[in-house]
Amino acid sequence: MNEANKANEENRYKGYKIEKKTIDIVAASKWALVIIGLSLVLLGVPFYLIWKPALAITWQGCLLFFFLFIAGVAMHELIHGIFFGLFAESGFSSVRFGFMREYLTPYCHCSEPLKVKHYSLAALMPALLLGLLPIVAAFFVGSPFWLLFGIVFLSAAAGDLMVVWILRKETSDTLVQDHVSEPGCWVYKKPLTLE
Repeated sequence: MNEANKANEENRYKGYKIEKKTIDIVAASKWALVIIGLSLVLLGVPFYLIWKPALAITWQGCLLFFFLFIAGVAMHELIHGIFFGLFAESGFSSVRFGFMREYLTPYCHCSEPLKVKHYSLAALMPALLLGLLPIVAAFFVGSPFWLLFGIVFLSAAAGDLMVVWILRKETSDTLVQDHVSEPGCWVYKKPLTLE
């Protein structure tokens, strides 16, 4: 971004009340474990009663799951990036990917503000596409493999779900900007004007 564009961007949000809304990544990890536990009981038991699958663990199955897990982690962030890019004024040039070494966590960052409704949709899509969709498919086809995959990636979205939760009271058109170094965002609130 050149100096003129940067100055225009800063002036654009002058007078807005800016509020930081972030989540604790350790708390998100704990919620991920809760989601896994609850899902295994609330989804695993009915799945087993419906399909009565043979639960055989093979090294080939474990290897396949490992590679799909790695691909799924990359897809999770890519899905965020696709939806950020679709809603950002500057498109995909506003999307960056990285890795937080201290937490062993990949991330996707959008460098420009989005409306809460768009930001929330981008945050929720990995949970839907990699979590809920495989779970539903597993129930239709009787695949414990896809059930476990869906549960793992639903829990992997715990941080995303927490961020959407902390934005729940904001209006859908309020602007939010992804925080560059912490899980969460900055909320830009228009000042009230009396006319």
